[in-house]
Amino acid sequence: MGLRRSLFWFWQGATVFLVTFNNQTTKMSSSIISKVSSLLFLILLFFIAQGCTDPVTPEFVLREGLIFVESIAATVPKSSFVTIRRSGFEFGVYGVRFVSGATCNFENVITGEVVLLTETRNSYLPPEDFFVQTGEQWKLTIQLVDGKRIESAPEPVLQPVPISDISIQYDPELVFRENLGGEFIPGHQVSIDFQDPADTDNYYYWTYRSFENLEFCEKCEMAIWRDGECQPAELPGRGRRYYDYACDIDCWRIRFPESIALFDDRFTDGKTISKLPVGDLLLYTKENMVVEVQQFSLTPSAYDYYKVLKDVVDNNSGLNAPPPAALVGNLSNPDDSEDFVFGRFTAAATSTASIFISRRLIEEQAIERMDPVVFEPQINSPFPPPVTVTAPCSENRNRTAVRPDKWQ
Repeated sequence: MGLRRSLFWFWQGATVFLVTFNNQTTKMSSSIISKVSSLLFLILLFFIAQGCTDPVTPEFVLREGLIFVESIAATVPKSSFVTIRRSGFEFGVYGVRFVSGATCNFENVITGEVVLLTETRNSYLPPEDFFVQTGEQWKLTIQLVDGKRIESAPEPVLQPVPISDISIQYDPELVFRENLGGEFIPGHQVSIDFQDPADTDNYYYWTYRSFENLEFCEKCEMAIWRDGECQPAELPGRGRRYYDYACDIDCWRIRFPESIALFDDRFTDGKTISKLPVGDLLLYTKENMVVEVQQFSLTPSAYDYYKVLKDVVDNNSGLNAPPPAALVGNLSNPDDSEDFVFGRFTAAATSTASIFISRRLIEEQAIERMDPVVFEPQINSPFPPPVTVTAPCSENRNRTAVRPDKWQ
């Protein structure tokens, strides 16, 4: 019997007892009855206290088919993107997967200009020379394969605030990560300087792109690389069950931050901000790298959204703190007001700063472990010709063949 039902029946029984006891003992003083009532009330409090110490297992309802959208239109080329994901189960595991086949557009609300985005690996990208400008207003429109439409509210583009300096500091114990073995992870902390404009409310959001040299562009598990994809094949022998394919040209892997960095000038209006940490670059590999920090100037509503998202990601509110505010973005289904869409479209005034980082003298172990390199057999190959050992450096949000600025 549950605690609530037990307390209900206990209180009902106590009430019946008091009424009966009072009717049958008319000569008993009211003070005695009051004492009995007090005793029963203390017993009730005991039951409640005992019930409060019982652990309660939380129950979660994992819904399938929820749409998650993340999108930024920036004032810097090659910084704008759209990602669309849908929740669901795969092999019994709940997660989100990239939604392909959608039609995505950036629309200039003032001029009516429409920019079509092209689907790449796990994202939708505008043309490489696309960027928004201060004073413009843009919105995002999406149509999924099933006909569902998603639109954002118009977003103004503010004035960007330039970054005056960027610096890095290596720390062999940069962060502690339970999901990476419960140990301290080495890496670099990135800090910036900038001059905050006076007499205006300013809200900042920082992200970065790190570029590392990529030697191998594809790994085909139980497959070979042919016609631009990994095609299933029977691999001979009992060795490694994959083949590696080197990049056919110079190629760089692009990584993005795992956390959110925000700042508002409530207490620093008009001041010079120095050595402000805006990102952690974990030592995934010991490859030299270029990091490009992007500083976004946000509207108040965009800042509020990312602040809630940061609270959710960091999970730093504590056990006794109230839950974070609702994560409400600016996306909706114009055909169904009851259809909630998670995520946000942001038109962000952007300034950037880059720095080269040499990591060849670092002694600590890198996070990623590289498997032994295995190439297709070049003599007596059982596979259809030609023997293939390279794959293209396909341009997408996580890879580029364009040499990064500051690369040495």
